[in-house]
Amino acid sequence: MKRIILLATLLMCTSFQSLAEPTAEEHITDFINEFSSNNIKGSASHFFTESPHFIFGPHILTPQDSAQVEEVLSKIRDGLAKRGYKNSEILEFKTFFQGENMSVTTILLKRYTSEKQVLDHRCSTYTLVKIEEGWKILSWLPSEPESNTKCFTGKS
Repeated sequence: MKRIILLATLLMCTSFQSLAEPTAEEHITDFINEFSSNNIKGSASHFFTESPHFIFGPHILTPQDSAQVEEVLSKIRDGLAKRGYKNSEILEFKTFFQGENMSVTTILLKRYTSEKQVLDHRCSTYTLVKIEEGWKILSWLPSEPESNTKCFTGKS
């Protein structure tokens, strides 16, 4: 009888856990994994809002639809591939703001070549919003890391 109760409790916990919505960090991780796997086509509407902002220094790109988002991401991926890019590993998450429907998070990435050599390190700051469909990336700001172990210096 105790085993049945224990089993039922475990099944209920597993069921509730599978119904839980992904966190903002999990959404970013899923995006990085899809980008690394070059699964860009058809994935933009899952990861991004309708008109996200890609902020590259003084330049702000605002693709108007999923097809344009995928075009920007494909160009970035193709440029990295020319440098031997294979995949990325997230080394650190730093959340600067987390609300019920908004998150601002910076990640530190280590990027690898197809020969499993370190290509470089990169920081990316994401602003995410939570809508009916779940978390979506509203803006993306890539930047150079302060070092291979942190994105920013100073107090935080």
